[in-house]
Amino acid sequence: MLSNDDIQAQVLAVFRAEQAEHRQTIVDLLLDLERTPEQSPQPEQIDRLFRAAHSLKGGARAAGVSTVEQLAHQIENVFAALRQQRLTLTPDICDVIYHALDLIGVLMDQAVPGTVADAAAFTALLEQLMAISQVDAPPPSVAKPAVLPPSQPVAVPSAPAPSETSVRVEVSLLDQMLNEVGELLTSTLRVRQLARDVQSLLPQFERWRRTWRRVVPVIQRVQRRDTGTFNRDDVQALATALVFANEVIDTLGAAVNRLTDHAREDYDRLSSVSTRLQSHVQQTRMAPLSGIIGPLRLHVRDLARSAGKSIEFVVDDGGAEADRQVLDQVREICLHLLRNAVDHGIEPPEVRQAAGKSPIGTITFSASVAGDRLLLSLRDDGQGIDLEQVRQLALETGLITREQADVDRSTLLDLIFLPGFSTKRNVSTLSGRGVGLDVVRTTVERMGGQIRVDTVVGQGTTFLLSLPLTLQRSHGLLVKIAGHTFALPLDSLQRIVAANRDRVRMLEGRTVLLVENRPLPLIPLDQLLGLSANGTVALDTTQPALVLGVNERQIACLVDEVSEELELVVQRLPAPLQRVQFVSGAAILADGSVAPILDPVDLVRAALTMRHTLHISDQTPTPQTTPAILVVDDSITTRTLEKNILEAAGYRVILATNGQEALDQLHTLQASGGCQLVLSDVDMPKLNGFELTERIRSDPQLRHLPVVLVTSLDSPADRERGLAAGADAYIVKRAFDQQALLATIARLL
Repeated sequence: MLSNDDIQAQVLAVFRAEQAEHRQTIVDLLLDLERTPEQSPQPEQIDRLFRAAHSLKGGARAAGVSTVEQLAHQIENVFAALRQQRLTLTPDICDVIYHALDLIGVLMDQAVPGTVADAAAFTALLEQLMAISQVDAPPPSVAKPAVLPPSQPVAVPSAPAPSETSVRVEVSLLDQMLNEVGELLTSTLRVRQLARDVQSLLPQFERWRRTWRRVVPVIQRVQRRDTGTFNRDDVQALATALVFANEVIDTLGAAVNRLTDHAREDYDRLSSVSTRLQSHVQQTRMAPLSGIIGPLRLHVRDLARSAGKSIEFVVDDGGAEADRQVLDQVREICLHLLRNAVDHGIEPPEVRQAAGKSPIGTITFSASVAGDRLLLSLRDDGQGIDLEQVRQLALETGLITREQADVDRSTLLDLIFLPGFSTKRNVSTLSGRGVGLDVVRTTVERMGGQIRVDTVVGQGTTFLLSLPLTLQRSHGLLVKIAGHTFALPLDSLQRIVAANRDRVRMLEGRTVLLVENRPLPLIPLDQLLGLSANGTVALDTTQPALVLGVNERQIACLVDEVSEELELVVQRLPAPLQRVQFVSGAAILADGSVAPILDPVDLVRAALTMRHTLHISDQTPTPQTTPAILVVDDSITTRTLEKNILEAAGYRVILATNGQEALDQLHTLQASGGCQLVLSDVDMPKLNGFELTERIRSDPQLRHLPVVLVTSLDSPADRERGLAAGADAYIVKRAFDQQALLATIARLL
């Protein structure tokens, strides 16, 4: 039976979520009323305001939060006076109500809800609300002077973004998740039975060990060639052991094949269930973008009043939804962009009128979803960005030199995101310190997103953002650095190249790598991460270099080995590790080990400030001719990965999507020197890997070509079939090892 304290705690938990909705309802209604001050409030609007305040008061009373109850009661009195037409709504009155709602949010976000940290602010708000509700106002048609005294509004600490402790979930979604859990339990039972079947094979091994112990002396005499001591019993024992060994092998072979089929079925079932369950759980974390629109509208309203400007905020959220964690970041990003638009973009009313514009500025916010990306657009119809002013400020602050002054438009626009850069000469309460846009770009890049800006002088500026819908999952590439395994998000990886002698240059005192004739800073990633001492690096000609790009900035990073591409389940680091340089999270790999996920933003920023001198080792001669390898696979992911590995190792790679296409290419290549090796998948359309190998071996012009089969088919029968078809090597993808593959190819060549 629940105690009174338990019941009260449950009521308080419900009220935490409820009060946020009531406060937002009041804010939205007041903002709508403020947009049309020339129109009298409709009775239904006033009724909704009154009901929201009344529900807020009642919930606070039930939850035992008396301070919130007092504020809500006075807000209710204000709306009652509005309903009775004793009061005319003005921006000054709305200011006090907004401050009171903010204070309620602060009180509810405390560990002990309702604790008044600033009693003076609390008392002043109560007195102002009481004064408003008790004023005998003239009829609504008569202009009403400001109710509040000319003193400044009461300073109330703004409430932080609420950290949700609960979410509302549709019953149908819960039913689906419950069904998936049932499937998961069924799969668990199947796996348990599979473990029992595997365990039942152990007695076979014990029987063989007993038989083996009996024939070991005979085997030892055979090894010593002491056959003169043989007798009939020895021969019989060897014959019995061989017959029994054959029986054990047959039994184990059949059992292993059967268990392999069962394991594959169980894996497929578990994979399907876990994917669906993960999708359902992800839906519970999704929230509509409209949930952050209210605070943004209020933010624009407050900024406009502070700047003395008239601004209309037009919103089209497109019904978009995103992960709550993403929406928290979007809210912070938009707050900075809106502050920038109000202070830098929208001109004062008199300036707009002089330019032939409406005195009321417009900020348009729109959103849509494309695939797994959230697309945002924030546009103002203000004065735009004066690129010549940006150029002059960049020269004055030393961001560019006189020789670099003739930079293009995109480079100039990129400068506005730099820390400390601002086109305002004077610092105000809204902007001027050059912090906002730097925070925006850093936040967007850490989320794996992109930001682009477009501007027309005299017409306005548009910020376009592309963000992931969730931060919980991403695709990554595993790399080896100084004996450690790291994961790198694929969003920032542009390509993998071989850092050979032909591409490495010295430019302005630093080592660069030429990629498509563009010099990129070349950085040893082990030194950047502090895993090895700084100094001169001996560069191997087969060492892979990762080209990382964050927006327009690119670097090349040397790593020891590129492993595999996989989907990462991102684990956010707990306190106090939430902000570790170069690390954005962690991923648990299939073997249970943990791979830190590298932060591309940190890597690019740090690399651009480092200087390293590299030299190429003379121990590895540059080959006179580059061997060509034909890679055959119907999976674009596998083709790309194998191509990158081979090119990083110095090979020339030709691609084919199936066996028939590969065979046609081989005949075409014969006229131009052909290729030196075929690396093929097995399970492909039109002509599989076994059939392709047989065709190569039966062709007099191609039969000399080494063939390496790389496949997920790992049964003994498949291996035997591959080797019988004429394959020189058979590599299983499950046990794929990059160094083993390269060693096999080097041996065959």
